[in-house]
Amino acid sequence: MPHPTPSSDVLPSSAPTSTSIPALYPTPPITPTTAPSEPRLIVEHTVQSGDTLLGIATLYGVPMAAIQLQNGLGDSDIVKVGEVLSIPPAVGWEGASRFWVIHVVRPGETVVGIAQTFGLKAEQIKNVNGLTNADLIVIGQELVLPLDGPAIARAPEPTARPAPTPSATLAPPSSPTDIPPTIPAAPPPADVADWPRETVRLINQVRAQHGLSPLLYNEMLAQAAQVQANDCTQRGWCSHTGSDGSDIKTRILRAGYDPASWAECWAQRLTPQGAVDIWMDEVPPNDPHRRTLLTSWLPEIGVGVAETTWGYYFIADFGRPRGG
Repeated sequence: MPHPTPSSDVLPSSAPTSTSIPALYPTPPITPTTAPSEPRLIVEHTVQSGDTLLGIATLYGVPMAAIQLQNGLGDSDIVKVGEVLSIPPAVGWEGASRFWVIHVVRPGETVVGIAQTFGLKAEQIKNVNGLTNADLIVIGQELVLPLDGPAIARAPEPTARPAPTPSATLAPPSSPTDIPPTIPAAPPPADVADWPRETVRLINQVRAQHGLSPLLYNEMLAQAAQVQANDCTQRGWCSHTGSDGSDIKTRILRAGYDPASWAECWAQRLTPQGAVDIWMDEVPPNDPHRRTLLTSWLPEIGVGVAETTWGYYFIADFGRPRGG
């Protein structure tokens, strides 16, 4: 089993500024029929246990967006065992990283807003998608996001921190029964029961070296992180998306944490030190995990740990409570 690359929903601050893609995105090529001896341009991949969209994209040297478009997946990155995916050729995607993904435009969204949410520049989205007018996008339109690293959208950090309203309180989710957890938040195994807090201790040690205040341990974030760690172990692979399709925000809401901002890092390593090291072992500007650990905007953290076939899954959920 290959060791997965850790992931985070905090995005790189930079991405490719140009691309050789000539139009909105490549037109799916037609498989030649006149020359049987020539290799097929489009190949088929049957999803195996442990496969992820990112892993498949890496295997074939194409961005995730190419596979999403070819198979009508929209912005979903979920693949199912036994599913047959058509893999387009890399022609037309020169210069694209494997992390390029599709974003489906939602009501009220603008190119500028989408760019801010995903840590990109509006001009990047405009260029890659062949938009002549960045203001002319429609609900349901599929946009290619030229990301340069693993990412999930998060609430953007404000340029100035607003002072908390004295009367503000931490509100529970409006309808917690609508989003019940599907995986029990069983604690880590007894022999590693201290590892969640040890992971946070090591993170705070690194933060102190950078002159940052320590993160506060939050049990609700820890519960959400443990749920995802258990889920990853149960299905045998990990990502930011739960087996029920849940995202980070959904899981921390389920745990009773009402976030104004949130983030998540995960890793598959042998020890807490190994998890922290791989998150910190990144070079700016392509350092989403490192920047998450050194955040000045997310003051709270919870960690979940679950054993897998090689080492342990470490899930670190970061948050700022609404009104906090």
